[in-house]
Order: sequence, then structure tokens, then C-alpha cells
Amino acid sequence: MYRVVTKSMVTQNGIRKRQIDPGPWQESEQLVRSWAQFLEATGRYDVVTVESNGRSSDGARSDTDIPDEDLFMELGN
Repeated sequence: MYRVVTKSMVTQNGIRKRQIDPGPWQESEQLVRSWAQFLEATGRYDVVTVESNGRSSDGARSDTDIPDEDLFMELGN
């Protein structure tokens, strides 16, 4: 699953603060990357990133879910 996260500075009541907006989780990495490109092109955000929760769309565990030391042990080293 993937999502776009945008970060920008906003002024509320005369105080500047960082605003972080995580978007909804989507199964399609390609769709999320397209949205990220679009949002970045608007110039409204300081930072636009794509996050992954490390799970495949079927919910199966992926290698990114396993801490490095556990993965190292699983490989028999």
C-alpha cells in the first residue's frame, strides 16, 4: 500500500507551523506516484513524498516488514 504525504508551512493565527498531510492508502504505486508528481508540480507544497507501509496489496508479509537482523537470520547466516 502506498500514499502521498505533503508537507508545507502554513500561518494560522499569526503563527507559522509545519503542516503534514498524509493521503489515503492506495494499492497502486503507479497511481500514487502520478498524484505525487501532480501535487509537486502545483508548487503548493515544500515536500511531496511517497510512503509505503511495506505490505503487498494482498496483505502478505514482504521483506520490508522483517527487521534486517531477522532477515539476515532467515537467510541462514
